[in-house]
Amino acid sequence: MAEKDTTKPSKPSKENAPKDFKLIKAIRAEKDYKSNVVRRDKNVRRYIDENYNVKGSPSVMPGQLVMFNYFEPATKEELEYYDAMPCTIFFGVVKTKNGPRVIGFNIHYYPPRIRYQVMDRIFEIFRPMYEKTWNEPLKKEVSYFNYKMLIDQLTKAQLDFGIREYIPNLMASVTPVPPKAWSKAVFTEGRFKKRTREQIMKYWKNKSLGIKEKKEE
Repeated sequence: MAEKDTTKPSKPSKENAPKDFKLIKAIRAEKDYKSNVVRRDKNVRRYIDENYNVKGSPSVMPGQLVMFNYFEPATKEELEYYDAMPCTIFFGVVKTKNGPRVIGFNIHYYPPRIRYQVMDRIFEIFRPMYEKTWNEPLKKEVSYFNYKMLIDQLTKAQLDFGIREYIPNLMASVTPVPPKAWSKAVFTEGRFKKRTREQIMKYWKNKSLGIKEKKEE
């Protein structure tokens, strides 16, 4: 049996974002755009694992898109459902009475077409930051990434459903995804527990019914 290749991905040379780049156009130009959700999720996860999966504990800065495993939420018995493999815009770490919590915006809780539009909008709001870190993770915190403003906009648009809290030491295999790969990462799907993806999508569509849920995972 062939041995598994454990070589770390080589460090990419710095690139600039294409002139007049539009994320929504890049998403629609991806070869997996019209593939079924199972196929494109598999293809993209393999691509990201091969190109961006860094061993160890990479530093994650607010504004980055990160993928990670979250198999055992502390409150899983209380949750109606949860995503065991989130793909999240990292907002920051906050102190709570129960200890530090990571706040993030998990795109898996949205149907693909909404997901694409929201990510396109986030890219445009913070375009200067993402253009400077086009193919590499952020190395230091950027003061003008105002996640509270972003939360406010998502709430006003009734899109705060995907804002979640995570316990830092329960997050495993954290993989920062640079903006260059966002047009692929949006095709990943959640590994929902206690509910199917189809049920989650239906729940999202019916969120306007005023159902309250526990947001900490």
